[in-house]
Amino acid sequence: MPDNTTGRKLYKLVEQLKRYGIPDRKVQVSISRMSAGGGDQYGSFNAPAEEDGILKVIIDGEEKHARRVSKGDPILLMSNDHAAIKDWVLQVFRDASRKDKEVYFGLKREYMEYDEVFSTVITDVRRELAQGGTPPPSFMIMRPSSQLIKMITDPPRNALYPAQNLDGDIFSDISAALGGSLATASSIIESKDGTMLFEAPHGTAHDLYLKYLETDGKEAHFNSSALLFAVANALETLGEREENDALVDYAHRLKAALIDTVDAGIITGDLKGKTHDPQNETLVDMNGFLDAVASRL
Repeated sequence: MPDNTTGRKLYKLVEQLKRYGIPDRKVQVSISRMSAGGGDQYGSFNAPAEEDGILKVIIDGEEKHARRVSKGDPILLMSNDHAAIKDWVLQVFRDASRKDKEVYFGLKREYMEYDEVFSTVITDVRRELAQGGTPPPSFMIMRPSSQLIKMITDPPRNALYPAQNLDGDIFSDISAALGGSLATASSIIESKDGTMLFEAPHGTAHDLYLKYLETDGKEAHFNSSALLFAVANALETLGEREENDALVDYAHRLKAALIDTVDAGIITGDLKGKTHDPQNETLVDMNGFLDAVASRL
């Protein structure tokens, strides 16, 4: 994590979850990562400190940040493009408004002051949306550690959790793993011009792939949930853009069929023992899982 304070809080949260369990989740939770919008591709510096001393970050003659470092300490500095940050915030609010979501930004830092930059961008974006007839959704700005705690332990909201690239990457992995499996995490990437990529970002376990090759495809134990969600999200977006209500309806029914299949206890091996009724689970391979989803469409 970016700083030790956040790391300690995450460790404490995981220990609490081990003891008390994970709360029931009634609605979908989404994470938005500021990777395509203002990340390391806009300029970075990564190197060890050459000597003991104090590292200072000075922007336009004003000292923004200072920390004592020792020789060999890893240093990673990233600069964010203002226009790219605005593009990302605009995407966040458009998605939240379209799907009636609340927004919880994880931008506050224990040591670094980002509030002024992001607050200005957020204010400008909300004003532009309002002038264009799009009602801006409600939002909060909090620390990334508080954002993750809320996302996992206080989830009964239809919420969108925007975070910077590193935080969002770690949060998506943690929440997917706590929810059962990385194979359930689906991803949407949106570019500045509106081009979108829908994917299952984590791929599949290498040992499962080797077994698939060894058996000439007869043993396929992959969990295709994230890929099915990606297909459904792509069809839903296409249907909305083309005003094709039948296609949007099909996408919604595909997602519902996927959720209903897992809810009925028909699962692949990576979810074994992780449903609400482990005693009545039915383990199937990938083809059996796809057949079960198709039967519910």
